Amino acid sequence: MILYGYSVNRDMVILAFDTSTKTASVALLQNEVLIVEQIINTRKNHGETLLSAIESILAVAGMQIDDIELVAVTIGPGSFTGLRVGAGTAKGLAFSKGIPIVGVSTLDAMAANAPSKKITICPMLDARKNEVYTAFYRMNRTGFPVRITDERVISPELLLADIDEDILYLGDGALAYGNLIRSKMHNKAHFVPAPLNYIRASSVGLIGLKKFHDGDTLNSLMLTPRYVRLSEAETKGRAIKEGPST
Repeated sequence: MILYGYSVNRDMVILAFDTSTKTASVALLQNEVLIVEQIINTRKNHGETLLSAIESILAVAGMQIDDIELVAVTIGPGSFTGLRVGAGTAKGLAFSKGIPIVGVSTLDAMAANAPSKKITICPMLDARKNEVYTAFYRMNRTGFPVRITDERVISPELLLADIDEDILYLGDGALAYGNLIRSKMHNKAHFVPAPLNYIRASSVGLIGLKKFHDGDTLNSLMLTPRYVRLSEAETKGRAIKEGPST
């Protein structure tokens, strides 16, 4: 687990979770210390498993829902349905308990899995339609991933066409397009061990705690998913509004 080099004044119990991909994750932390973490690798909808997973880790930790003082959740990019489930659950918990909530970029959380090396990091999340969600990162002196480009959705071919340096690739998109990356980038392509290709809720919690101490929190009404790509309905609506191309 990566510790980010910031201090806190008191203990804080953090509930963190990610539902942005097929594999979900939930965790409880006390400050930077991980108490318990659960990976949910199931074909069921996250809406059917998330609350039971939260109840499960609370029971393992010997805690109650009232012990939670901060909720951290990934807000995208990722699965539209998964992000809505995560955001809705986080907002409901934060509102009912009157506690702060922090939204964490899915790509930021993925980048946090990278070892602290002097190499550009490229988390890739499978966006389907032969595209990936991605951005580039560098680790700062404390081992915290800092985004150096905007988040975007792009085809792997177009992404790789603009790269001419050693890059560390990770995420389910890097797994899906690993052969393509190797064929295009050769020895300039680097990869993480298989378990590091999945988002950990503990990383979401650590990033969320830093954002909390930076004053970057939201009330439960302001949290909204960041999809990056338009939904199918929005795409069709825009096409209808713009009319046929000439």
